[in-house]
Amino acid sequence: MSALQDFFQELSKLQPTTLAAVTALTTATGAVIVAVITGLITKFVVGARDRQDREVEWRKHAIELTKLDLDRKLKTRSPTETRPLRPSILDFLANYRDLQDLDKAAPRDLYATILAMRIKKQNTSAPEPAPKPGKEPPISSEFDD
Repeated sequence: MSALQDFFQELSKLQPTTLAAVTALTTATGAVIVAVITGLITKFVVGARDRQDREVEWRKHAIELTKLDLDRKLKTRSPTETRPLRPSILDFLANYRDLQDLDKAAPRDLYATILAMRIKKQNTSAPEPAPKPGKEPPISSEFDD
């Protein structure tokens, strides 16, 4: 005889109330195991979808911030200014990076990081040397790359 048949023969020897208790315990254990497995699978699926949704929102916000920044630059730019503007893609990437950093750090910490490491100090920086003839002037920006 197989082990499964032996197991069923042993179960048939039990009293009906004991057999009902064993059946209820087995059903409850199975339900708990199914719930745990379903919870784990759901956590991974929902977590991946949440990450995708956050990425989409970060891109949307970074695009909007870039548009606002470009609009501000164009409105505050002197009509006689000949220096080219910083490419907007760099602003988009910086905004996107900062929005991703907000997922890992508090806004206060991110602000301190941006202020300390990414924004050039306009009044403390040395003046840039004049460009040599025949060379294009360097593109300066208000942000460090």
